[in-house]
Amino acid sequence: MSSVIDFVAAESNGNTDPALDLMRRAKILEATRRIQLLTKDPGDEWTEMVYASTLMTAKRLFCDWGVFDAIPTEGAISFAELAAKVDAEEMLLVRIAGILISTGYLKQIGTNQVAHTRYSLVFANNDRRGLLFNTGWDNCVVPYATMPKYFELYGRKEPRTVTHTPNGFAHGKPDLAIYDLMQSDPVRLARWIPAMAAVEEHMPIAGIYDFSWLVSWAQAEAARHKQHGAGTLAPDRPLLVDVGGGRGQAIKAITKEFPGIPVHRCVLQERPEVIDAVLAADEPELGLVTKMPINFHEGQPLKGALVYWIRRCLHNYPDDTAINVLRHIADAAAPDSRVLIFEDVLDSPPHYMAAIMDFMMMGMGGKQRTRARWDEMLAEVGLKITDVQRGNGPWKTQCVMDCVKV
Repeated sequence: MSSVIDFVAAESNGNTDPALDLMRRAKILEATRRIQLLTKDPGDEWTEMVYASTLMTAKRLFCDWGVFDAIPTEGAISFAELAAKVDAEEMLLVRIAGILISTGYLKQIGTNQVAHTRYSLVFANNDRRGLLFNTGWDNCVVPYATMPKYFELYGRKEPRTVTHTPNGFAHGKPDLAIYDLMQSDPVRLARWIPAMAAVEEHMPIAGIYDFSWLVSWAQAEAARHKQHGAGTLAPDRPLLVDVGGGRGQAIKAITKEFPGIPVHRCVLQERPEVIDAVLAADEPELGLVTKMPINFHEGQPLKGALVYWIRRCLHNYPDDTAINVLRHIADAAAPDSRVLIFEDVLDSPPHYMAAIMDFMMMGMGGKQRTRARWDEMLAEVGLKITDVQRGNGPWKTQCVMDCVKV
């Protein structure tokens, strides 16, 4: 109850902190879920299923048909005019809209007009929150509906390869891995890219791992170099290699939080097409960063770096594939190198949201893992965890595992 009071008071005063607001919302929603679990009748399961699936389908249909875009941002529109705009039968729209109106997602004006609410606006004008919903449909609802048939065909075992996943099976392209599947569908890809960007914005990088030791290491090395005179060669050992680092968001966040890390000794590694996009963007924060195209499934060309950082990559893959990526890094690492793995570490039993994420990743061939499973995988490639630093609040499952060679 105190979380609700604090949240309402902060909202009313306009005194909101995004991180604190997120934590309060999470606590309220968790409490609500527990109350529902304690009070609902087990016999109501079928009504919950029908409610959720009906609501999701109504939203998806209106997204696909452009109905949310056709409703004016301010004011209302008649069902007849709306039907003409989206080339649909008026009565069909009325019936589908009835689902969204009765649940508070749309607002009916009089007997024949409809208007937006703040909940429906997220589905209009390519709002990334609406794109995320549609990505969830593609990667959750569709694969989940076909999972009984998938496991009947492939056997009752978790996906072992990046192809022949529930996601590929559901979309009729079982021979394609998830990213190839996205590339094969331009509409789906156009939703996926900004939706994932929205997710990343809410996944903190800073504030979880303490890189102050790396700053001290770089400063001590610079002092030693200065002591030996200007005629000696400058140190050129890479200090921070971001393996599969996207467009450099981690390097930007880390060097901003720890400005003592020499940016010119950081390396961004990604697929060639991503590196091309980074070069084209020419962001000042990454100007001195080395950009290196690689395929981390095939090897790690940069040997002996002090830190190899790999963030939110390994959960995209089944165990054998993830172990292969880790082996390449371990083989390239020097005896004093540190391998920092930023991933969710599941509790046992897991938090329900972590379990939901793991189920979604299973559909795409990926996997969330417990500490015990990480220990087993790392042992296979000659690494061991020496420390685990966790996030706070709703991000407490996100960890940086600090690993060294055995």
